[in-house]
Amino acid sequence: MRITVVMNEKAGTLAGSDAGAVANGVRTAFAHAGHTVNIVLTKPQTMMGALRRVFTTPPDAVVVGGGDGTLNAALNLMGRAPVALGVLPLGTMNLTARDLGLPPDPVDAAKALARGDIAAIDVATVGDLRFLHAAVLGFYPWMVLDRERARRRKGLAKWPAMIRAGWRALFRRHELEVEVLLDTDTGETARITTPLLVVANNRFIDGAGPVPSRASLADGELAVYVAETRGPLSLLRLAFAVAAGHWETAPGIHFAACRSLTVATKRRRLRLAIDGELTHMVPPLQFRLQHRRLDMIMPAGERRPAR
Repeated sequence: MRITVVMNEKAGTLAGSDAGAVANGVRTAFAHAGHTVNIVLTKPQTMMGALRRVFTTPPDAVVVGGGDGTLNAALNLMGRAPVALGVLPLGTMNLTARDLGLPPDPVDAAKALARGDIAAIDVATVGDLRFLHAAVLGFYPWMVLDRERARRRKGLAKWPAMIRAGWRALFRRHELEVEVLLDTDTGETARITTPLLVVANNRFIDGAGPVPSRASLADGELAVYVAETRGPLSLLRLAFAVAAGHWETAPGIHFAACRSLTVATKRRRLRLAIDGELTHMVPPLQFRLQHRRLDMIMPAGERRPAR
């Protein structure tokens, strides 16, 4: 198989490492499995241009070396290109890579992918944007914004900046007045004031811990989590519940599964975190689930996308 690996040489897990040496290890892993591999090592500011060029004349597969945001960018740049997508976990959270069962080391991940299979997984959309993990409204997008400001202005590392943002978020109002219409058999509509609304591409494992993890990537459902809490203490209890991974069983969180939903509000624009990256969209927001629309490279001997 012809594989192009596009790697962000400044990605989080490469900090302090020799990016060239890691790239050579990745190249060797794919070559030893019989693939024809091309490595593109690029800086963050040129990553999007490199991906566009690759998808203009795509190989059989494109493997993205970066975090969830970089993987999301590739997903939205590839359009309908007849190419399989893969990921090397080089970011901070690497949520999709974790759900695929990839080892955290990029060279070990490359070895697993090189001997793996291609399987179709679900893709979620909001408007014209596609995503693999989740879209979030409420206090979390504000935390991402505050984190990035702290990194730029105070020089903080990503995790300390996020902890700071989480503490500051407790003392701000984040409530959104929304109307949620689920495309279910009942056509259920709910009006709710919420500090947190999460639309996940397939449901999270309840009780899995602080990192949201999914058992399946191809169950064909959107998982909707809406919190109904007010005030700092209530928000703190919600934060502890989410940190424990109690997405479906925590008091104050409403859960529903559907194939599509609409989120309406009187606000002119909504701030969202989509696969960890900030964007703004004009409501109403139309979410859809595209069942098994993406060919993904699965690691050998690890979790498959469907049960």
